[in-house]
Amino acid sequence: MTIDKQHEYSSSNEKANLKPTKESNNADQDSSISKENLPSFSKILITDDGKDESNKVLNYAVSLSKYTGAELLILRILGDIGKLGGVSVQGSNEDNVGNKDGKQQVKGEVIDEMEKKIKRCKEAGCENKISYKLRMGNAKDEIVNEVKEGNYDLLILRSPHIVSWMGSFFSNARKILGNINIPVLIVQ
Repeated sequence: MTIDKQHEYSSSNEKANLKPTKESNNADQDSSISKENLPSFSKILITDDGKDESNKVLNYAVSLSKYTGAELLILRILGDIGKLGGVSVQGSNEDNVGNKDGKQQVKGEVIDEMEKKIKRCKEAGCENKISYKLRMGNAKDEIVNEVKEGNYDLLILRSPHIVSWMGSFFSNARKILGNINIPVLIVQ
């Protein structure tokens, strides 16, 4: 059985007051549907693992950016840089003397790939600011750290495989969700 109802938009500014049920336990929040309660996005964090499947996440991000005007930041976590082919890290004690923040430079295929992704997002119609950031370490810890440091309105994650979605969701994604306080869109 399928129910399909269509409603015409009324020009009045009335709110649809939806009262929370006993089960929802949201009595202390304003959960009414109105223009005032619609979320707005100015900065969206997108995780990218370097696989082609991550492009699906970028498609959602570009679409949301076009609709909301939000800035996009693509985050790539580099676990063990020694295992990455075609990547070099440049830096030395002498270099850090002139480099006040002490950060090293990463060059190679990863940077080229990120630049290509940004170019493709622009070609897909994203007119807002798009940038990328590389972090080294444990993926879930670095995602949580970036969310806490970056003042984002939304995090977009990719669920690796539909078959392993439950395992993935209840391990890494759950650990991320439990440590941040912004909405998350999980794309599978």
